Amino acid sequence: MQVEDPVPGGRAASQIPCCVPEERAKATRLVLCEIPSWREDNTLMVDQGGKGEMCCGPLEARSFLDGRYTMGSVSPKGQKSLIEKVLNRGICVKCGACVGICPYFSYWDGQVTALDICHAETWRCLQYCPRADYEATSLEGDTGGNEQTMGEYREIWAARAADRDVYDQGQYGGVVSSLLIFAMERNFIDAAVVTDSGNDGFSPGGRLAKSPAEILECAGSRYSASASLAVLNRAVDRGEDRLGVVGLPCQMQALERMARSNGGPKKTTEQVKLRIGLFCTWALDYRALRAFLEREGIEGRVRKYDIPPPPAETFMLLTDDGWRHIPLEEIRNLVQEGCTLCTDMTAEWADISIGTVEGRTNWNTVIIRTENGAKLFRQAVAEGAIKIENLPGENLDHLKEAALSKRRRAEAILKNEPES
Repeated sequence: MQVEDPVPGGRAASQIPCCVPEERAKATRLVLCEIPSWREDNTLMVDQGGKGEMCCGPLEARSFLDGRYTMGSVSPKGQKSLIEKVLNRGICVKCGACVGICPYFSYWDGQVTALDICHAETWRCLQYCPRADYEATSLEGDTGGNEQTMGEYREIWAARAADRDVYDQGQYGGVVSSLLIFAMERNFIDAAVVTDSGNDGFSPGGRLAKSPAEILECAGSRYSASASLAVLNRAVDRGEDRLGVVGLPCQMQALERMARSNGGPKKTTEQVKLRIGLFCTWALDYRALRAFLEREGIEGRVRKYDIPPPPAETFMLLTDDGWRHIPLEEIRNLVQEGCTLCTDMTAEWADISIGTVEGRTNWNTVIIRTENGAKLFRQAVAEGAIKIENLPGENLDHLKEAALSKRRRAEAILKNEPES
């Protein structure tokens, strides 16, 4: 069949996968900028400009105009609301909560995309999304005590992994990896949803780790989104249980919204036995980061990232050619738009929240928030898996200042957001 020319301003197929049965394609205008071909099963295959072929299943009554979805008039309120209020506004943070719960959303090449119209009435995608306005699962204003700067917590420590191998492979103190391994070996969890670095080192993705070795393979910080909650959704769907999840504040928010949801099965969060949240000021847009590194002539695998505490103001990358230092101001332009709306720096909805100790790059700051987190952490300390020290008061004050600063920046932006 004849495929129409790209719509002016439309988004290229190499950016958004597009695949429709031929009879449906005749009824809609396709936005394709690469070379399409029809397969024997009557679906459309698009060449991704040297990046391999992509075929993502049926798509009904959809086109991309100026980078925005236009859906048929029969689009249900749940999916339509998520597309209009989150995806089309560019504030999706790629947490992955909407991916893997149904066939209609997918995560590919750093983007969450809608593949077809969903007629389900549970609206789980809308209920779970940390950037969606859905009253029944909203966390707005529900931050707890402690001056509302860091959410509710029980204890705060400086900590590091006792095992030298775990410590060496982790970011800073290695506490995240150490706690996951300890939880797995003591039967707190059977597997953990973590984030790997991708084949190139800057395209992270979710991974279900089932052994200490697999946990250590994913050690270290990522500074771009990974949609790792999609791995959680699919793992639970396969019957996996007793799971740990490591994620950013937005992903801890999504887990809490799952627990509060009033439609569809709630078994996903019932199978999550441990939530470890990571301190986060922002996450980078994966595609923007990739393009930036290409412009900077940084090729090959990125082995490690780091952002030293102030006053360094630098973004560090370890490649095969050694460390590269990039002014942090240049990197801030790559931050996801949705991150500017986030009021949570310290993962307030986790069992245990973990970051670095300012001025001591070989130690982690550990915030114990729940009884579940306290039980695991205390046992790990008692059995010698984790070493702890009191967090200096000056460090705690600086942490509170940073958390409050992020909250106020986001609240100022949200205050000026138009009514949806």
